[in-house]
Amino acid sequence: MKKLTIIALAIAAASGSVQAAKVYKDDKHSVDLYGRVYAGYTAGDDEGRSDNFGSDQYVRFGAKVKSNIDETNYALARYELQLENNDEGDDASKTKTRLAYAGFGGNYGEFTFGRNYGALELIADWTDSSYVSPYGNSALGISSSREEGIGRSDNVLKYAGEFSGVDVHVSYKFNDNEKEDGVSQDNSAYGIAVAYTFDFGFGLGAGYNVANNADGIDDSKMAIFGVNYDANGVYAAANYATGTNNKGFKQHRADSQGDHTGYEMVVGYKFTKNFRAQAMWNKAELEPNDGAKFDKVDYYTIEGRYNLTKQLRIVAAYQMNQIDDAKDEFHFAARYDF
Repeated sequence: MKKLTIIALAIAAASGSVQAAKVYKDDKHSVDLYGRVYAGYTAGDDEGRSDNFGSDQYVRFGAKVKSNIDETNYALARYELQLENNDEGDDASKTKTRLAYAGFGGNYGEFTFGRNYGALELIADWTDSSYVSPYGNSALGISSSREEGIGRSDNVLKYAGEFSGVDVHVSYKFNDNEKEDGVSQDNSAYGIAVAYTFDFGFGLGAGYNVANNADGIDDSKMAIFGVNYDANGVYAAANYATGTNNKGFKQHRADSQGDHTGYEMVVGYKFTKNFRAQAMWNKAELEPNDGAKFDKVDYYTIEGRYNLTKQLRIVAAYQMNQIDDAKDEFHFAARYDF
């Protein structure tokens, strides 16, 4: 109840603004609140062959704090919480912390520590552009867990800087003595990503990440390469990832190691001020050390988005699933941003 009350107060404070609400600002300090309410539903095969079938509802709340240290340096912090309720019953909700980090920055970039995205997210985010919650960013092996330091992970020391069109992200995830099957293992990880964006909207990027596994098991490794274009109402991006023993695909145990290859593409166009549409493709191929190659992910989506106001949008997507025995799905949702 207390968590719901906090979120409700934040929404009330922020909903009067078109953008995230700046609830406090003076010569040295600023506090911004932002968030999202998402109410979606996936129609498909309700007999177990559509993983996303049913409700997809959540409330997201975030806060950003910044304090000037001097004319060029500043301290910063960010916290982001999500409350999900995708099952029947008043007590079926679950809360998770998406981001929680603090640090400092200046003309040289920003250094932060806490729960944050790893370096490879700089490139992976280019194809993570689905209008709806269930789809997109499924094929690269970008796990949102804390295991590999690629997606959102705990104990991440990160540097992010931008210099004349060049973005550089470097991350190191400290070992927190994770236990798997009762055995402790070093789960530290490190990654680097670099991207360059030309003046006419075309970008190139590449990144590499290594994560430790238990003794006797090879490290999890991933390389990613991407291109994107964002100009004149057109957005297009393509990412390619290759790696081994990826934890996002459950390939990191001694009895399930192997290689993976991931492909993601998106092409979209803004037809009017309020309406845009796009098509996406996600495919992941796994090749276990002791088995034949197979497709873990393979689907297309056609998506549409209509902005009723600057805050409220209606979104819909049709997924054409290419995996054997998997069924196509249709997802629709209302999304309110503040």
